[in-house]
Amino acid sequence: MRITPVILLLIALATLMSSCESVSCPLNNTVESVYGFYSSTRDESGNLLGGAAVSIGDSLTVSVAGMDTILVNRLINKSSVSLPVSFYADVDTLVFKFTDAEGVSAFDTVRMAKNNTLHFDDPSCSIHMFHEVLSVESTHQLIDTIIVVNPYINYDGLENFQIYFFTE
Repeated sequence: MRITPVILLLIALATLMSSCESVSCPLNNTVESVYGFYSSTRDESGNLLGGAAVSIGDSLTVSVAGMDTILVNRLINKSSVSLPVSFYADVDTLVFKFTDAEGVSAFDTVRMAKNNTLHFDDPSCSIHMFHEVLSVESTHQLIDTIIVVNPYINYDGLENFQIYFFTE
């Protein structure tokens, strides 16, 4: 039997197709931290009791401290925000700028310390960096308290932080 170019091509295609395996890379693979916004309610002793979810009425812009990087620009009427996390830095420092309708701005700085861990789903998938939050702190212009509700930042989309704002 003579092997023609067509038969050779068919053999090559069959070999390639049989060597392929299914790839199980997740479709939702963006690693972001999720911040929820809440009004702060305190008891007579000043202990935080929690509060209801609130939407940001003022414009919110979030940037990276010391850099010309804006992560969120003029977010309005949202009760949460998803923000990227630095790949290798042990501490992320973000500046939250709140601007009211008259153009008056207030700033709060949020510092998050974290451990970074490389994550592989499958050798054929891209590498991701997952993070474990060690601590979070902020200034207190408008932010009363930040609570870590889920210290693991990955691509599950769960709320990681609850930001409680001073309420009148």
